[in-house]
Amino acid sequence: MRLLLLCALVTAVTAVEENRIDDSSDLSPWTWRCESGRCMRRPVDEATDGMQFNSCKLTCGDLSVVWPRPTGPAMFGKKTVPFLLDRVKFTLTAPGPVKPMLQEATEIFLSNLRVLHPVLKHPQKAGCTRAGHCPPALAERLLRVVVVVDSDIVRLSVNTSEFHQVLINQTQDGDMNVLVYAPTFFGARHGLETVSQLINYDDQHACLQVINMTMLSDAPVYPVRALTIDTARNFISLAGLRRTVDAMSMNKLNTLHWHITDTHSFPIEVGREPRMAQYGAYSPQEVYTATEVRDLVSYAQQRGVRLLPELDAPAHVGYGWQWGEKAGLGKLAVCVGEEPWTQYCVEPPCGQMNIINENMYKVLEKIYADFNDMFDPDIFHVGGDEINLNCWKSTPEIAAYVKDHGGDPTDDHEYMNLWVEYQSRAADIWRNVSGHAMPLVLWTSDLTAMPSRASRLTPHQYWIQVWTTGDDAQIGELLRQGFKVIMSNYDAWYLDCGFSAWVGSGNNWCSPYKSWQTVYDNSPRAIARSFQTKVDGGGAAHDYADLVVGGSAALWAEQSDDQTLDQKLWPRGAALAERLWAEPETGSAEALTRFVHHRERMVGRGVAAESLQPQYCHLNDGVCL
Repeated sequence: MRLLLLCALVTAVTAVEENRIDDSSDLSPWTWRCESGRCMRRPVDEATDGMQFNSCKLTCGDLSVVWPRPTGPAMFGKKTVPFLLDRVKFTLTAPGPVKPMLQEATEIFLSNLRVLHPVLKHPQKAGCTRAGHCPPALAERLLRVVVVVDSDIVRLSVNTSEFHQVLINQTQDGDMNVLVYAPTFFGARHGLETVSQLINYDDQHACLQVINMTMLSDAPVYPVRALTIDTARNFISLAGLRRTVDAMSMNKLNTLHWHITDTHSFPIEVGREPRMAQYGAYSPQEVYTATEVRDLVSYAQQRGVRLLPELDAPAHVGYGWQWGEKAGLGKLAVCVGEEPWTQYCVEPPCGQMNIINENMYKVLEKIYADFNDMFDPDIFHVGGDEINLNCWKSTPEIAAYVKDHGGDPTDDHEYMNLWVEYQSRAADIWRNVSGHAMPLVLWTSDLTAMPSRASRLTPHQYWIQVWTTGDDAQIGELLRQGFKVIMSNYDAWYLDCGFSAWVGSGNNWCSPYKSWQTVYDNSPRAIARSFQTKVDGGGAAHDYADLVVGGSAALWAEQSDDQTLDQKLWPRGAALAERLWAEPETGSAEALTRFVHHRERMVGRGVAAESLQPQYCHLNDGVCL
């Protein structure tokens, strides 16, 4: 019913067309024409018609310059209307708990518009920036933004609707109306992001311009659209994490999977056991306090991003756990810093939990309790990757435990059984401290490759994050068993690849570099359905693609820190965003011109995204294909 009313509102209002603006400014000999969906540059003296570059970008092509592309019906006008930033007026209709978040979302919206305005950066160049300096019609024109939200939901979960509608039209008196409707705040936030992308700078009037008509409905294909960020190998500042959240929000990515700890360091405060960070952080200044984490959770929620915490275990555990013996608790971790490292782990320094030490489980419970208090998550990542059984086998205490319990201390199966027992206990501990059931995420591993009855992993309790190649048979077996999966196949979504090796010489092991095209063209749906054919001959009772809950591209921090974070994440993260939001049938080639423009938009908002092409290519669509 609401959709019908909104459509009626649009059709009932007659749009007034502006007289065509002569965009051939004295300052530029160029004008642009929209030809076959591309903005083509032409000399002014050779063009019979044309428009300024920014106007062409908004009005040329079926998708305008919206990123990620809408999944529902979308129509965009072919003209633009100039307006003044100080003539933007908001009307917000939402339940009480949502109102403050919605108000802050409008402030973010305005800040995104402000950076489009060069005269705000260079006041000496001010032109028509205030009502008193403008033609009367422009000075009086309003941009009315109405935002309507139904639900009082203020926390993002995997079941939260992110659907939204955007309607833009011009009234008979020349004002512009913008209507954003969404069932939840998170959809409304996305809608405001879309509107901000339909506005850019108007050189002719030295103000802003908005597309004259838009009508779209939009919602994501996947509920988990993530980046995996590691802060243990190299510390990443809160400013860097906030900047990442900002960039994610403009791409409608909704999950920051935070790999907080590893063997190298334990940089997060655990109030119930402060020795973890005292022994594990690189320095007292490189610690995330509980207050800082809660603030970051709130900051991210406001921008439509959940924080998904990961405590990787029982491997990737070392520094931060080494105080146990001095405290009379025995070894909490084993093989810590053991050499030669190649015998005990995948990279230095080594370390794994001492999974037969009861005191370790007591410490784990304290960490879990603090994580639950800080993050209040709807999904929790329990790690589970890259176990080296030789570490446990070569630890006298653990080998003796196996023998004392009637096992063969040289048999790998005995240690796999210990791992199964650990994972079962860890899941019970998390359930007890969190007070309710939620999806637990595990990396693919030898444990997830076992039959479910042997591993004790069940589809109703665990989601599996795929950290293997996209053609690995284990993916098909997990889907056959009914496990939901988060795709992170490293042959496409491993953002560290293609750089120098940090151990040894030459290039790193996962080379070559994963280009934005590789990221964009990696389809979780296609991967899942390929296994439906291989495993079930296409005759399965359910569509394997329905078991894919999303995906995540990973940036580990062996060779990344604040100085390189933006360039390695962006704009490849934006390519990931469109794939996970829309699962387009088309590939990266068809997205190129919008993608290059979106990269420029990100840079304008302060994201140091890697350059894609010469600027010439942005000004001349289609010549650099």
